[in-house]
Amino acid sequence: MSKVIMGKTKSIVTLLTDFGTEDGYAGAMKGILAGSQSDVQIIDISHDIEPYNIRQAAFALFNYAFHYPDKSIHIVVIDPGVGSDRKGIVVESSDQFFIGPDNGVFSFVYRHGPFKAYEIDEKSLGTRISSTFHGRDVFAPAALKIIEGNLPAQTYPEVKNVISFYENYEEVSESDYLLKVIHVDHFGNLILNYTRSDWESLASPKNIKLQIRHCFLYGIKNTFSEVDEGQIVATWDSSGFLQISQYRGSAAHLLHMNVGDEVHLRIEGS
Repeated sequence: MSKVIMGKTKSIVTLLTDFGTEDGYAGAMKGILAGSQSDVQIIDISHDIEPYNIRQAAFALFNYAFHYPDKSIHIVVIDPGVGSDRKGIVVESSDQFFIGPDNGVFSFVYRHGPFKAYEIDEKSLGTRISSTFHGRDVFAPAALKIIEGNLPAQTYPEVKNVISFYENYEEVSESDYLLKVIHVDHFGNLILNYTRSDWESLASPKNIKLQIRHCFLYGIKNTFSEVDEGQIVATWDSSGFLQISQYRGSAAHLLHMNVGDEVHLRIEGS
């Protein structure tokens, strides 16, 4: 549902889950999507998100979703609350559609820019719904509705309050800030809740000191290789977040840090 190939409109649907690939759960969702009368391109982003790890999925989604053509549909199923009273939702942001549970998995989407969220009316889907598999019985059929031209604003009630776990950094004083690790990536980089935009709003100070445990870093480098192999370095990640890295190593392993741990940032001489 968004790009034209040889005169035909092709719908793009991406899948991000914690299902793994050996049990057929992702295949069941693809079977539902394949029932569309339209031309659908299904793209497997990953089915190897750590089970129940909503935060990992939220960060992964933010890294890829907004690079897709307009009107792409992104289904995300990391859903430990399936069958409970948690909502199933469709979110519209930057001309993209996001479908999944209202459990924080779209937290980074919400901070990307303006959005609207809609609660999926399960009765409107016309399918028998399992209490343990909403990926197949709710989210994939909701994607089909969009592919068929039934836009969320015309189909579902709007939701004003959605769940988000994202925390902004804390301003301790005019020159001191408390940051948190919000993600540890595959390479052991520590991604912080401080962005290039945050830095620019403070006039892009060069004289920054970061305290990580009992270690201190001075300044933000452009590349990893500006330090020697094995050393710790602060850089901007590809999505604009400040990250602490070990050149050709794992900062998370070396510093014994994980999601939720704190880093102090000080602007010296201010």
